[in-house]
Amino acid sequence: MRNVLVAGGAGGVGEGIVRALLAIDDLRVIVTSRRAERLAQLREHVGDMADPQRLIGIVGNAGEPRAAKTIAERIRAEFGGLDVAIPSLGGWWQGGPLLDVDPATWEAVRTEMLDTHVAFAQAFIPELLRSPGALYLGIGGGAALFPVPNASIVSIAAAAQLMLTRALAAELAECDVRVLELVVNGPVRTREWETVAQPDWITADEVGTVVAELVRDGETRWPLRRHHGAILVMDPKSRQPG
Repeated sequence: MRNVLVAGGAGGVGEGIVRALLAIDDLRVIVTSRRAERLAQLREHVGDMADPQRLIGIVGNAGEPRAAKTIAERIRAEFGGLDVAIPSLGGWWQGGPLLDVDPATWEAVRTEMLDTHVAFAQAFIPELLRSPGALYLGIGGGAALFPVPNASIVSIAAAAQLMLTRALAAELAECDVRVLELVVNGPVRTREWETVAQPDWITADEVGTVVAELVRDGETRWPLRRHHGAILVMDPKSRQPG
């Protein structure tokens, strides 16, 4: 059985990813969250798929250096290693013009949107190197590709996340680990945003389907747009015929 780690899997997008991965019989899905109640809610949301032998919850911050290393050691000790690592980390901030952002806010958003991914990579890619054919699959947002007024620091951090992925892919090019990032180019219809979501929004379950196909098959039926090699862009218009 292959072990897949989904950091942030109890979040809105993460829920769709976890549900799709659990539909693959030979996967054990390990989900980290900073809050135990979020993990409990995730189990409720996935219903009968929440097999305790295949859905493992760990309370901890996989985007904080020391906590991430502790989680990595636990996964190795309890489950024998890691085959796929998926950081679905970060959130959203839209607090005003860039020139008005104070240093504390800049640091907080950068930490949430970028530093967490650095810490995650440093903790878990060494674990993937122990498993031939492993996959590192970051999850990012379309703000990385264009500036969003009054949310510019999110766009800056998200764009830096893309370069982080590209740098990792270049540095690991001779290793037996595939490094990719899936950029969901647009808002996502999650449980939290259901009441305001528009018909053309990508759904969390669609993101999950693409992730599951990449994990299972190494490719997906969704016509992803490749951006600078390691970056795969998921556009909502791609689902429409023609």
